[in-house]
Amino acid sequence: MSIFDKRLIDPDEGALAGALGRAMRAANRDNRYQDNRMSRDAAFWGRFSQDVLRSGGAAGRRRSCKGGRAVPEVIAGWWTDPAGRKHVRVIGRTRSRYSRARSETQLRVLPPWWHVYPEAVLGVRGARGDGERYVAACRCGAIGTPESLGWMGDTCGPCFDQLSDGGRPAGGFGQFAGWSVNLTRFGFTTDGRGLLGQGLSGAFRTVSRADGSEVTGRKRLSNHISAIAAGAGGAVVALHDGGIYRWDDGTADLEHVLRSRQVWGRVALASNATRLTLVAYQQALTVDLTADRPQYERSPAVEGVSSLRYTPDGKRLIGLTFTGELRELDVARGKAIPIRAGAFGDQPGGYAPSTEFALTADGSAALVRRQSYNPHRVLVRHVPLAGGPVVELKVPDWHQPTALAYSPDGAHAVTAETESGWVGFWDVSSGKSLGFVRAVLEDHAWRGGQAEFAPDGSAVAVSYSTGHPGHGSTVAVWPWPDVLRAAGA
Repeated sequence: MSIFDKRLIDPDEGALAGALGRAMRAANRDNRYQDNRMSRDAAFWGRFSQDVLRSGGAAGRRRSCKGGRAVPEVIAGWWTDPAGRKHVRVIGRTRSRYSRARSETQLRVLPPWWHVYPEAVLGVRGARGDGERYVAACRCGAIGTPESLGWMGDTCGPCFDQLSDGGRPAGGFGQFAGWSVNLTRFGFTTDGRGLLGQGLSGAFRTVSRADGSEVTGRKRLSNHISAIAAGAGGAVVALHDGGIYRWDDGTADLEHVLRSRQVWGRVALASNATRLTLVAYQQALTVDLTADRPQYERSPAVEGVSSLRYTPDGKRLIGLTFTGELRELDVARGKAIPIRAGAFGDQPGGYAPSTEFALTADGSAALVRRQSYNPHRVLVRHVPLAGGPVVELKVPDWHQPTALAYSPDGAHAVTAETESGWVGFWDVSSGKSLGFVRAVLEDHAWRGGQAEFAPDGSAVAVSYSTGHPGHGSTVAVWPWPDVLRAAGA
């Protein structure tokens, strides 16, 4: 959203005034479609910087004007850490009429360090759905109140001490920006130390969780990405038209595995990247990705399936029908063998067809979602495939999840909603809520998306996507189960 964004620690008046002037020029460049421009001289920015640095408050925020959405503006936010250092963030931008910027009233309730380091803030909402509170989240994985962490602005106290001694604190968590505007899928690398997905340019990229360094390929993908999975030696990327690419470990670009078959349908890619099935209207295509020369095998279409998933070992393909019945698919014969029916047999009318489900790591249970638009609510149920009681998650009306996932041990469910970005945690044995968290991003344009666990189960990542080209998308990575404990604290 900001064309100019710079942070300074204990700047003098000259350095801050210079940054403010550069922010003004950047904001004017960003105002492409209006004739109005900001015109302030060096003396004005000198007075502005004096007001910021000489302010008696420990934290604050000041704007250069009170204009509307299509007016260039410069914003300075500051926060003072326990050591007395003043952290200042300078932003130059023209707020787009299509962005959903936070109002001044909404900004006042945010924690003071958010105005300088918004990526270090985690919103928490208790299991009872009470008001939102805020905690600090360090890149090392520490989560807690600023007082308990000895918060120093962008790091916790122990990490600050390591930096002061010339060391390098642990990383791997936090927010990673710069992804495609319409990020549909992302994944972890094979070792879990990086993230992979489509960048802003459309090219594929991997980002190191430790230091944020990235490797971006040259091939640009214009088609919708349906699935990403990391297997032995690299990651597989599947497109909705049947095209398959591979990013091998140690390489710097995608390589073709299979070209598009110009067949569009529902895609299932095994989590170990060994098999892929595409079920279209009149046919089904399956490929063994471990073969020396992978080739699609054509089979009759399997009808009535709204979504499909492979079990983690890639040996069984589970399908979900529009009525909520779970079936094991024999794609070669075009048959669907019922496994568990009646997951939503007792629901009232008015619910849309079931289109989303998730499987546990051992393939023993499924998390199935169904939505009603009048009244507006979502049903999510934990369904053991081998039999046993179906457990309905006690989803409150204000939480409208669209993405589902299981924790690595299968004891907890994770739900992510689109509109407000909340991520819910649940005990699948009882259906009780264990709390909610969300990234507190720059404005309300970011919407929650996919939830994914690292291969070793040490982290959970959630994507926040937006259609605004100035934003890109963000992936928030939180330590597991530390974020679960923070949600229920």
